[in-house]
Amino acid sequence: MTLQGCSVILRSNPMVIVEKKSTMLKDIRLNSHLLTVPAYIGGKPIEQVQEDYGLTDVIKLGSNENSLGPSPLAVAAFQDALQNAHRYPGIADKHLRQKLATCFNAAGGAPLSDANFMTANGLSDFLRQLAHAFLFDGGESIYCNPTFPLYPIFTKMFGGTPVAVLHRDFRYNLAAMGDAITERTRVMFICNPNNPTGTTVTRAEVETLMARVPPSIVVVFDESYYDFVDDPAYSNALDYVRAGQDNVIVLRSFSKVYGLANLRIGYAIATAPMIEYLQHAQIVFNTGDPVLRAAMAALDDTAHVQRVRRLVQTEREYLYRGFEELGLTCVPSQANFILLTQLPRDVKTLDRELLTRGIIVRPMGGFGMPDAIRVTIGTHPENERLLNALKEIL
Repeated sequence: MTLQGCSVILRSNPMVIVEKKSTMLKDIRLNSHLLTVPAYIGGKPIEQVQEDYGLTDVIKLGSNENSLGPSPLAVAAFQDALQNAHRYPGIADKHLRQKLATCFNAAGGAPLSDANFMTANGLSDFLRQLAHAFLFDGGESIYCNPTFPLYPIFTKMFGGTPVAVLHRDFRYNLAAMGDAITERTRVMFICNPNNPTGTTVTRAEVETLMARVPPSIVVVFDESYYDFVDDPAYSNALDYVRAGQDNVIVLRSFSKVYGLANLRIGYAIATAPMIEYLQHAQIVFNTGDPVLRAAMAALDDTAHVQRVRRLVQTEREYLYRGFEELGLTCVPSQANFILLTQLPRDVKTLDRELLTRGIIVRPMGGFGMPDAIRVTIGTHPENERLLNALKEIL
């Protein structure tokens, strides 16, 4: 990759944006911010590949999903709650927040209460709320590229200015992010582990950055892949919340290790005053009881969570060995996916060849890496099938 070691600051969205001008709505006053927001394009769904290529057996290794699926306890709780689908959500949200507080307090540290938690319709819902809450006056958000594209998308949606600093060896460059702070900075996004690289930042790096961040800037730690981390140097951003630091927000997900991606449920952890403020940007009834009860049941099934973690750790090493045998370059990951870079074949061609074999991966052109693909860590048969296909193609 030609961007290694860079710390260039870009005060604009590095994604390609085409301003959309609607001739059909010429008499209606439109939101100019929305006209410059690029659409987020997710990974290909299995059904689409089946239709496009006339296949029945397709495996999806492109969207960082849980290859073992959800806990049976979560499925049962969801199904049971459907009998009240005609009712608006009740107090399940409060019960989930109380359960989360109990789970976190069991690990020690300053105690948290349900007032420190807020649930949402997936972490994308939170990111929208955060942009709405803090970027209302055209302020800047800082993040490190490549990373999750919704940070700049939501920043622009609410009239803010995305400020991208480039990675250092595929890791978040926190020093460069600190250098990018101005009087216009409102929010800093830190994806840890980072999507799509799978890399993390250390406790020492975060402490150095936080010493430079004024209390007026909100620092958002997106820890969607936290549950897969085994690096002892990993930063625990939750310590800042426990210490009562109002400008730190930690985001966690039920989509990954808990396997509830299709139910859209995530949560934020922050001080009680911050949570109370963010509720002003929350959509009413944004998460239904069946989803909330499934999340509570997923928390109870610790055995299922451990199975998922063991699978990811074991199969990650298996894929490392397989990629090395094929002469492929990959970025060491602390998540449930692996980034392959500097591929010897054109990525579009490689992707098409894999799709014809019923294998979905994620080309990284939309993340600014045209010579890379991201591979979700699947089950052993799925990973074996991927490696065999790559041997044929390469």
